[in-house]
Amino acid sequence: MSRIGKKINEERVKLGLTHKQLGKKCGVSESFIMEIETGKKIINDKMLEQLSKILGKNFEENTILETKIQEPIINQPSTKNIDMPVKARQDIQPLEQWEEALSGIIKCVPILDANLKETRKSRNFPIIDRKVEGYHPDKLVYMEIVDNQLEGFRIIKGDLVLIYLNHEITNNSLTLLEHSGKILLRKIKKLTGNKVELVSGNKDFSVQIVELKDLKVLGRAIRLEVNLNTV
Repeated sequence: MSRIGKKINEERVKLGLTHKQLGKKCGVSESFIMEIETGKKIINDKMLEQLSKILGKNFEENTILETKIQEPIINQPSTKNIDMPVKARQDIQPLEQWEEALSGIIKCVPILDANLKETRKSRNFPIIDRKVEGYHPDKLVYMEIVDNQLEGFRIIKGDLVLIYLNHEITNNSLTLLEHSGKILLRKIKKLTGNKVELVSGNKDFSVQIVELKDLKVLGRAIRLEVNLNTV
């Protein structure tokens, strides 16, 4: 059971609501609620706000990123188990205290490579009303562009694309997805039935039509930062 799923389960039980009753209030199925509580379903911001109102609990304050993409952690040497002089340990404490104090107002957004691995680089953003750029802080990552295959979208090597991690398809959006074992940035367009159109960013804007079941949507591009050194 995920952390946010456990909290939803606890509040639902406190109010004496069944999965079916809560699902009806939210306009979703009983199984959908069960999958949220067990962590099998990733909850989006809209549903999270709706559940908060119905159950009278602000889940948004404590929710964390729960997706198959693990949030990258900058691997820095741990100082807790290193045998060092007392004075050195004392010198580290104020820095840790400042980092903890700033964690509620500053969000360090990691920069990932084309394979969604951390690059030891990041950008800091102010947290305003528990949001960063209007999105949940833990659902934002940067993707560093490593080639010019997206130049048709005016995105070239060295640029940074800010990604909002979620599994929903937004029509005609630049979407981060996984297809045939590859991580791709493609413009996505819904077609009739269970098919979607993927538009590449090359000069020819080549199009690929694929089955929805063969795709794994990872996130949506919301901003581009251009590297002026390569323009």
